Amino acid sequence: MKVTADDRLFEEIPGLCIGIIALRAADNRGLNREAELFRRRCCTEANLLLKMNPGMADGDIASYQKAFETLGEEGKSSALETVIREYKKGLGIAEEEETDDDIEILTAPKQASMDELAGSDILPRVNPVMDMVRGGMLKFHVDIHAYDMGRNDDVLRIERTENGARVTLGDKVSENAWLTDGEEAGAVNEDSENILVLITGFGESRKKVAVARNELARRLKSAFDRSVEVGWIEASPHEFTSAI
Repeated sequence: MKVTADDRLFEEIPGLCIGIIALRAADNRGLNREAELFRRRCCTEANLLLKMNPGMADGDIASYQKAFETLGEEGKSSALETVIREYKKGLGIAEEEETDDDIEILTAPKQASMDELAGSDILPRVNPVMDMVRGGMLKFHVDIHAYDMGRNDDVLRIERTENGARVTLGDKVSENAWLTDGEEAGAVNEDSENILVLITGFGESRKKVAVARNELARRLKSAFDRSVEVGWIEASPHEFTSAI
């Protein structure tokens, strides 16, 4: 499995970095107990934190919006923004601009009710890998994408285009541009086996990207009992080739 990124992206977007996880021969069908536990744990944590601070991911989301503006793609939503927005909607948290009057001053730690804990399972299940990817975005507030690498010999390319950026896998083009949600080419489904996970961030979120990559790699290895390999794209050459 190989991924390459256009040099111009790193020249135009300050501090751009991409953490990589390669997973081979995974069984992504049915219910994976460890993947399900991780999804539920991420949901419970996000449920409580978002109720206390609905804007907790706003700064992270803004960094991706800034990258879109740099690429000439104003108005697009990152996968992170989409997941957070869907989760807030499930919790009944309005997408309204907060003011100083909205801030609740706590004199003691806020206690979660049993109803709040029971309502944590909002993020819908998709398949084990995507459940862990989406849960990871809730937990780490970084943009995470997974791609089905098919026969394992196609190259995933992140390309700078005249109108922004795009992802290609072999001779196929993703229906949505880089960083956005809902890839068509390389979409991960229950039959996917060879998978590349890309975790993208910038200078201020570099540590979050590294932490997310390391934890997800460990959990994917444990959940699927398969070999994983991690990589990092930041300095030139902007490419990574898996040995597994």
